[in-house]
Amino acid sequence: MGATGDGMRWRSLALLCLAVVGLLISLDLAAFQVGLAGPPWDPLFGDGSRRVLTSDLSRLLPIPDAAVGAGAYLVEAVLCAALVIRPSGLARVAIALAVIASIGAAVGAVLVGYQVLVVGAACTFCIASAVVSWVLAGGAIVEARERRLGRSSSTDDHGGGRGPRSPGSTEHSSKEPVAT
Repeated sequence: MGATGDGMRWRSLALLCLAVVGLLISLDLAAFQVGLAGPPWDPLFGDGSRRVLTSDLSRLLPIPDAAVGAGAYLVEAVLCAALVIRPSGLARVAIALAVIASIGAAVGAVLVGYQVLVVGAACTFCIASAVVSWVLAGGAIVEARERRLGRSSSTDDHGGGRGPRSPGSTEHSSKEPVAT
């Protein structure tokens, strides 16, 4: 495996770690929302976490909003794991990850704005989860772009052959005669 494959594997592994961190944060917040745990510790905003996690918006869905976030992070973690296992190709998986992560990042931005502007409180771990979403989305977009470019120039999603060569390329296949 070349340096590009190693770089993709490391980036995918970093994205997987971010998705797992986001999953753990969301599970902890969801545990409070369903009554399995007490209010989360909040080193910056004191009672803010409780106020945010019991706000009208947090109860808008039939399941806690943090549980929805945990589900999204779980999907992202599975997609990241696929990218770690197969560091080249899988452009469609990388694109799906970028789309899902970008949606999560947008939702995170809306929720952070809501907690500050409407609830009038803030939640340290809610904000941390949003930051994880933003970084994950940025990395996933880079991953998708590079895999998409790699796919068009070297391999496809199924590990197939070489793509079209650029004009002026000196590379020759075994089926082409070489002018001497």
